[in-house]
Amino acid sequence: MATRAIPRLLQTPAVVLLLIWMLVPLSMTLFYSFIRYVLNSTVRPEWTTPSFSNWRGFGNYQFVWNNDNFWLAIQNSLIIVCSILFLTVILGVLIAVLVNRSFPGLGIVRVLLISPFFVMPAVNAVLWINMILDPVLGLQGLAVGGINDLIGGLRNAPLVGGFFNLWPEFSPVSFRATQTSAIAVIMMVTWQWTPFAVLIFMTSLQSEDQQQKEAAILDGASKWSQFRFLTLPHLGRPIAIVVMIQAIFHLSLYAEIEIVSRGAGNKNLPYLIGEFANNNIGAASATGIFAVILANIVAIFLLRMVGKTLME
Repeated sequence: MATRAIPRLLQTPAVVLLLIWMLVPLSMTLFYSFIRYVLNSTVRPEWTTPSFSNWRGFGNYQFVWNNDNFWLAIQNSLIIVCSILFLTVILGVLIAVLVNRSFPGLGIVRVLLISPFFVMPAVNAVLWINMILDPVLGLQGLAVGGINDLIGGLRNAPLVGGFFNLWPEFSPVSFRATQTSAIAVIMMVTWQWTPFAVLIFMTSLQSEDQQQKEAAILDGASKWSQFRFLTLPHLGRPIAIVVMIQAIFHLSLYAEIEIVSRGAGNKNLPYLIGEFANNNIGAASATGIFAVILANIVAIFLLRMVGKTLME
């Protein structure tokens, strides 16, 4: 008994500290979500300080629930997260299979593939929205302008001029607009997080059973059959883990949305919490509790998916 008690006793400070670290912020958020707590209330000065006398019950939750931006934020959160997960997994698998072979410069290629993951999210968003996606000075604007110039020159060509006269003049897309800002966020986050998936999948491919592949080759299996029936089942567990980890991180995206569109038609739950937190702490806390509930629902679904994959 004494032998078992000593390790538990030594673990107790770390466990207690972790519980305090988790429970205190959550308890304060719960308390604020049930009171009227408005920072700049000139009509009711007593609301500017947290107090039980400002008890509101579920009023903050009802206010958030009936807010149109709340449902838009949930919709955008799910669309952005699901799109990023789909793209990163597809690209990660393809790139990992492509570089899982020996060729000159393999080490340099792998370093370059992984390097985008180490770029800070704010820097990543600034680079993409200003240097790549900008319709005037970015690579998109230069590319569209070059294509229009090329088509304009071919319109006077003797044989193909009539064909190119039917082509319209292309216009660059403004990715800061309401309809396209979510696409910009998906592209830049996919570019940053695909290396993470590639790293996990490359590591997993190193342990793939080569004897099975050799047997499949002797049996005349095509490259596609080898990939479908050997490589993909082998990557089932790494794919499930990548999906779970990335979903947790992408539900908290904020910097990219702020830099791209400042939330114009592209709010997610963390951004909506930030908007409420500028003044209405009660509503921000209630939104935070909704975000915790959504994150737990997603986590439970993903954990079951991962558990099912690991048990197969």
